[in-house]
Amino acid sequence: MQGTAGENIQWSSRAAFILAAIGSAVGLGNLWRFPYVAGENGGGAFVLFYVVCVLLIGLPVLVAELFIGRRGGMSAVGSVVKIARAEGRSSWWSLQSWFGMIGSFIILTFYSVIAGWVLAYVVMIAGDLFASVSRDGLAGLTAGAFAGQTQEQVSAKLTELLSDPGRMIFYHGFFMILTVAIVARGVKGGIEIAVTFLMPAFFVLLIVLLGFALVEGDAVKGVNFLMGVRFDELWAGAQNGSVISAALGQAFFSIGLGSALMATYGAYMRTDQDLPRSARLVALADTGVGIVAGLAIFPIVFAMGLAAGSGPTLMFQTLPLAFYGMPGGGLFGALFFILAFFAAITSSIALLETSTKWVDEQTKADRRFLSAAIIGVVIFVIGVLNALSQVPTEINGVANETFWNTWTPLGGIALFEGMVLLDFLSATTDIILPMAGFVTAVFAGWVVSTSTAREAIGFKSEKWFTRWRFLIRYVCPTGIFIVIIYSTIIAPFFLN
Repeated sequence: MQGTAGENIQWSSRAAFILAAIGSAVGLGNLWRFPYVAGENGGGAFVLFYVVCVLLIGLPVLVAELFIGRRGGMSAVGSVVKIARAEGRSSWWSLQSWFGMIGSFIILTFYSVIAGWVLAYVVMIAGDLFASVSRDGLAGLTAGAFAGQTQEQVSAKLTELLSDPGRMIFYHGFFMILTVAIVARGVKGGIEIAVTFLMPAFFVLLIVLLGFALVEGDAVKGVNFLMGVRFDELWAGAQNGSVISAALGQAFFSIGLGSALMATYGAYMRTDQDLPRSARLVALADTGVGIVAGLAIFPIVFAMGLAAGSGPTLMFQTLPLAFYGMPGGGLFGALFFILAFFAAITSSIALLETSTKWVDEQTKADRRFLSAAIIGVVIFVIGVLNALSQVPTEINGVANETFWNTWTPLGGIALFEGMVLLDFLSATTDIILPMAGFVTAVFAGWVVSTSTAREAIGFKSEKWFTRWRFLIRYVCPTGIFIVIIYSTIIAPFFLN
């Protein structure tokens, strides 16, 4: 089995790394968060502002994480310790990777629950589609999603799922078994094989859905919502800092920075691979997926006269209603949730790999399966509690309060007010990951020597290295610091 701690494991090819890195960055958030945030904050004007944030902050930090991983050749924590000692600095700088690794672990405890919801919808819509085809033949492919049911029944699907903790836990557990099985097979035998199949399939499905949306949906309204340039909305948000925080935060989180993912995957990069170019491709693909996803989602939503909701509401209530009312909605609804599942699993294997690699590294033996399995079980248990926290406190007018769906950890603090466990953990990672990113920028810009960074990154031009060095030293720490202060102090304590 691949994954022995002592082996010098590398990606089989540059393409394998690119697919794995894009898969780790592209997740469920790309399918709902970026399109909605862009549409609500100035459309095309926000997208332009966001791209600037990616170029000035996201991309430089991504280059830093990749070169740290490739230079160290170990887990995210081990790589930082190795580089710091080589520079004659304290191993305490590894705190950044500890933050990232712990953040990835926490994310997977609730990400797997939401991915379980995606699986539940795949089963529901695909099952309904199969029933339609069995009943009506090929004509059943033209039916809307959940054919024969009422709009109210479709809208209630999410509530029904949340009201059934056993079903949530089953799909959450099934998703974690798949994730552990892939990671346990190692880099080449598991992760690489998975992303080599899943990512091309993901992009094909995304293009198919885009074509369906532009033909059957309200393309004009959808494109205008996402890409129409509205500087007045951008300026209104800029005045209170929300749009700046949203753009910087999205640029930071969508690429997976601060979570130790890229440093971990970077450890498997070949030394002759063009690191800056690879980083550009990952950032470009991640941004592109968010834009294309919006162009595939909003025309469908607006064609049915529905409002563009945010977060889980958009994916699990608004979109099913849209597919319900459209010809062929059953088929394309199933394809959409399969697409979402592919995005979820490629991100989850990266999240699990960060801690699995570190544990496997500590054992100094070929125990990858055991490492992945133990971590997976712990994540599953915490995920069960996260699932229980999402059960409604009232079902069909009857009170259904339990400890887990009413407990609000640190609810007395404005930043976490009213948050049950899953929401609390999500908010916690919103703090942990920027902190890790901030320290990463400082470490790469001020601790790692100029000669080491130049050699490790391999910029083809000294001019571009100088520009990266300036950004990682001054612009990136400043931008990330702004996000931390705004989201943890200004917004919760002064704008609520």
